[in-house]
Amino acid sequence: MKARRVIATVAPKGGIGKTFIAKLLHDLLPMHGRRVAAWDLDAATGTFAVYHDDIKTFDLTGTYSTYSWLDDCHRDDVDDVLIDVPGGRIDDLLRTFGDNSVEALVAAVSETTRELVIVNPIGVMIAETVTAQVVLNAFAGTAARIVIVKNGRFGGPYDFVIYDGIQIGDERRYGATGALAADVGAETVFLNAFSPNLLAQADAERLSFIDAAGPIGAQRLGQLGATRMRIQLVTAATDFRGSSLDVDGAIPQRGAGR
Repeated sequence: MKARRVIATVAPKGGIGKTFIAKLLHDLLPMHGRRVAAWDLDAATGTFAVYHDDIKTFDLTGTYSTYSWLDDCHRDDVDDVLIDVPGGRIDDLLRTFGDNSVEALVAAVSETTRELVIVNPIGVMIAETVTAQVVLNAFAGTAARIVIVKNGRFGGPYDFVIYDGIQIGDERRYGATGALAADVGAETVFLNAFSPNLLAQADAERLSFIDAAGPIGAQRLGQLGATRMRIQLVTAATDFRGSSLDVDGAIPQRGAGR
């Protein structure tokens, strides 16, 4: 089925590719016909908002934000509300919902008839993988869908092995994706590596993924650079398919795991 979603990129710390994934989804979803409202929840220093002029900002302290990302959830002309939550600011997000609880956040999104998809990237270092447990502990058992995205820029699929050996009742599971799915209902996505050099060149030219893959990218990065970016975007779209981050909005049934 296709769903209307709130996609939140979250992490207990910064520097592990959270905003990179937000930028990627910001470009990929409209390429596949999804209507997106994007928000940077770090109104003061967020880097997501400077990526494109259609990205709105929200101040988690409530000091100077009047229109909220939650307002966009009620819009019929928006398929996906994409929010980039500052690293380590999950508690600040929850404070904007009355009793400061995950349940209140999930309920507020559910009232708008949307699926809440929590996206948490992990890197190659064990410390980064351990931080994912904070997100798992917070959202497991709620109506939120949890997607752990292994960013291929930092290691390989084998890094999911850190989740092996989870004890579930009397059974010990050794398949990483199976353990995550059975233990907390989480999905796993391995996002194939983008070329760090190509990303650095696109950043230096202040190009979005879409621009870098098109005629503007051909002018500034060379035809080969633009072609490589197009290939990487197609690959990324394929990586997300079958998960709750499917670029076409077709999300799996509950318990399908991945």
